[in-house]
Amino acid sequence: MPLASPLAWRPHAILTTKTLISLASKTTTGRQSDMNFTDLDKAANSETSIGAVRSRSTFNFVLDFSDDAARASFDLHPLSVAGLLDTERPDILNTRWINVFRPAQQAPLLELIAKHYDFSPRLLALMSSKPQPNDHSADVAVSTGRSHHSLWRRRGHSPPSKHDVEKGPDELSELSSISSYDSAAFCNLYKVANELWHYSSIDFGRSYVCIGYNSLYGTKCIGEKPGDGLLPHCTRVWTWLILCEDNTIVSISEDPFPYSGDRLSPLQQRILTESRRNIVNIFRAICTDDAAPAGPHMPMAQLPIRSRLGNTPAESAHRPTDVPGLLFYYLFENWQNSYTLITRRESRYGIELKALRDEMFEAPKLCHIDRLDAIGTELGVLKRHYSAYNRIIDRLLEPQTSTTASMQSSRSNTEASQSSLDTVRPLVTEKESMLGVSFSSAARVRFKRLRDLIDLYALSEVEEYIKQKDSLVAMNFNLIAIKESLDVERLTRLTLLLTKITMIFLPVSLMIGYFSVQLSGVEYGLKEFWVSFAVVLFLSGGALFLFGLVSGTVQTFEAFRAVGRGMKRSGRWIKSRL
Repeated sequence: MPLASPLAWRPHAILTTKTLISLASKTTTGRQSDMNFTDLDKAANSETSIGAVRSRSTFNFVLDFSDDAARASFDLHPLSVAGLLDTERPDILNTRWINVFRPAQQAPLLELIAKHYDFSPRLLALMSSKPQPNDHSADVAVSTGRSHHSLWRRRGHSPPSKHDVEKGPDELSELSSISSYDSAAFCNLYKVANELWHYSSIDFGRSYVCIGYNSLYGTKCIGEKPGDGLLPHCTRVWTWLILCEDNTIVSISEDPFPYSGDRLSPLQQRILTESRRNIVNIFRAICTDDAAPAGPHMPMAQLPIRSRLGNTPAESAHRPTDVPGLLFYYLFENWQNSYTLITRRESRYGIELKALRDEMFEAPKLCHIDRLDAIGTELGVLKRHYSAYNRIIDRLLEPQTSTTASMQSSRSNTEASQSSLDTVRPLVTEKESMLGVSFSSAARVRFKRLRDLIDLYALSEVEEYIKQKDSLVAMNFNLIAIKESLDVERLTRLTLLLTKITMIFLPVSLMIGYFSVQLSGVEYGLKEFWVSFAVVLFLSGGALFLFGLVSGTVQTFEAFRAVGRGMKRSGRWIKSRL
């Protein structure tokens, strides 16, 4: 089904105090803003706003706050956001958070933000990418088939035959589609993010710093069979985070179910709740209610964004400059979701490797190698995914300074043609930091700590599981080799046992042959026959037993133990059937 654009912007807002409304009700052109803001310092308003953040029907919200006040408005029209961006922000609200939930349906809003902060055209095009259809949806399959047929008609070609479809696309067709007219249908941001789960994007502008990355949310249930894909039973959600120089944070979250409409299955609703949990926690931390503060039962929700313990002059002086970087950091951290795939004590890979180890000790099979190979592939994806996080942190923390060549070129041009520059355009002096927005020391320290946590609790665990996987592969081959050698030994012993049985009856056969010969004057009765038979059989068995003792090849006890084990297995099988 096609994407449905919002017909109306429905603000989930409650009228706030007259002071806060008057501070944001006028634009630079003198127009009246059509938005209503909610005072988040009131308990009733904060709970209503948190419910709006959780709701799938919410498209965006704007949150202005400081230590003294906080206000929010939901489902703003792009013109209202334009009025906010063009209006000088009051000192009472020094930080702004703009969040967009469905970017594919809000292209005008993204274009407005991009023009205001001078994003690159490529960055805006990536942010406005259309979501990829779900292959498992019947409706999407029908619509996708129609779009492909119409695409072939526009290009002047006939649809591919069944034989061509079975062969599949080649690399040449994939590469040529990138530069084609309809490349958006084949290659966009979400296509790349689906194929490379560790894909990340970092962009620095003169008034902003932007990062894009995937967040992972596990959906595997206990006892569920392994699946296919890069990371089966995981949901990937792409996120953009932009820190602007005017203390504005823009967060853009991909819609995990763009073609499901407003009707979600219970599993989809759980995934949506988990994907917004971090945003809800941060929003709740900003909603400081002095009458009912969050208690010690929610320690992870105690974020130093608005509530601080220290009130020293130095602490108070640094709070306004620390808050934007801290908000950017806590939006990126999201430790409770993206890292729980591997950092938990009973993670899925630890449980599965332990189960495979137990199965191998009982009955090693070659199919275990296939599953271990799949686990190794998943661990490799996670390793690259967490390494991409470290790369983002390194790029955010590295200083952005101007190069020597650019400074020398700037000085030479200034000395040579100062008069022409003054007549054509005013001289622009480059700052020491040419691109990007600097982070405060509070945010930089936390980013360094997060990098240590990723190395210690994520990448080290992945490396440990990879070592366990490699050792299990080697152990499985060794167990199979040992099992085969035991089987060969068992077969050899069985052959020897049969040979000994044959050797026992060989003298008896000679005796029977002797008794079957009719000799003149010699008669044998039944008693003589059976006595001779018993004597010969006893002597043959005794001779073989003595030979086994001397040569160390006695198999009597092993035969009895093997019969006992077989009887026990048969008994357990009968009990299981009953």
